[in-house]
Amino acid sequence: MNASLCLFMFASLIFSGRVLAKEEVIATITNDENKEVYTFVAQTDEQSNSIKAFFKDDYLNGKKTERALLETQALNERGLVLEKRGEHTVINLKSENFDLDQGGLVTIDTLFNGVNGQRKEYDLQLAKANDGAWRLFKGNSIITKLHIVINKKFLLGAVGVKEIVMK
Repeated sequence: MNASLCLFMFASLIFSGRVLAKEEVIATITNDENKEVYTFVAQTDEQSNSIKAFFKDDYLNGKKTERALLETQALNERGLVLEKRGEHTVINLKSENFDLDQGGLVTIDTLFNGVNGQRKEYDLQLAKANDGAWRLFKGNSIITKLHIVINKKFLLGAVGVKEIVMK
């Protein structure tokens, strides 16, 4: 085999994963503290439609300011940290049995009160909808927007997440 053909085959193997991948916005996340908007994105294989990676994209005034690659395997281990303030994990997405091909139950674990460490959880299903797209479900309803209501205390300010409003 000549060198040109070997180089072509090597380049094809390296870049084939990028060509055969697509991205789906799973949820748009806002909050009542500032104008930042986040999207939780799944990168999927176009052929098998299995999840290859998760991203958190940060937007300010409609412009993407940052993209964070989330450790996909961490979802079933310690969780995907979506928001951290200092030493406190404020929002963590976790599961005990998530399958990258089929989906599963996911829990949004939030810090309700950073003063006493109280946490609050929301159970959802991350799975493929009838159209094959990955979606968050609460019961039979598709959830595309999560609005974070900040838990504020007099004299202390923001101490955690009071609730997550799902639409």
